[in-house]
Amino acid sequence: MLGKLVKHDFIATWKLPAALDVLVIALGIMTGLMIQLIPHVEDSMGIGIFMLSFIGVFYIGIIAANVVTIILIVMRYYRNLYTPEGYLTFTLPVKTDMIVHSKVITGTVWMFLSYICTVISILIAGSGFIRAFDVPGNELREFLREVFTLFGANSPGFIVVIVLTFLITPAASTLCMYFCVSIGQLWHSHKILGTVLCIIGIYIINQIFSQVSFFASGFWGIMTNPGADIDASFGGIYLRMLIILLIFTMIESAIYYAVCLIINRNKVNLD
Repeated sequence: MLGKLVKHDFIATWKLPAALDVLVIALGIMTGLMIQLIPHVEDSMGIGIFMLSFIGVFYIGIIAANVVTIILIVMRYYRNLYTPEGYLTFTLPVKTDMIVHSKVITGTVWMFLSYICTVISILIAGSGFIRAFDVPGNELREFLREVFTLFGANSPGFIVVIVLTFLITPAASTLCMYFCVSIGQLWHSHKILGTVLCIIGIYIINQIFSQVSFFASGFWGIMTNPGADIDASFGGIYLRMLIILLIFTMIESAIYYAVCLIINRNKVNLD
């Protein structure tokens, strides 16, 4: 039955998120082409400004596409569960948990695809910069090698943490938004306000913990120690910070998931 719910949710939601993903890729291709033309129009101020402005449009566009994807996912969750449509949803011959699981799976997949398309788009645009300014391959490789060494990206531990973070983040983002909507709908007269305040509260908590992880990982120590070898210490400290943030995200997501289940089992407000 879960498979049927997921299939139904995908069929009901695929058009706009898929169109946004295609738009993000198209923006990357167009930006890459624009950047490649910059060296050929250096004497034309107007065209140069237009091309640079288009890079700004690219930046705003990929952010907007990701935000709209989140809004679409959240609106689907809210509309199906906490509006009069919820009366029909909760009469389906399935457990409430399966309904929540279907929403989480669908939202996570669309978020993951949005992240993938964003990365691909940025890489395409970046390749246009490399071609436009004819960056030598050996210099690029040397630069990337130095960056990887500084951040410790050439270690197996770093790769594992980055992969886990990339896989977990879409689910964490989806669960966070569902959690906020679920809490917000408990406000009888101001559901949207309750959701917005919950989002703000979660953002503040995450920012505070980010600062805590900054200090706990050891960054403050090397910044305040004049004799510290930053190049030698930075990679390990950065990895510790990523691990702390990853563990916090996993714990946070587990709480979001549990609260969503509890509320949808017992505290749904369809007034």
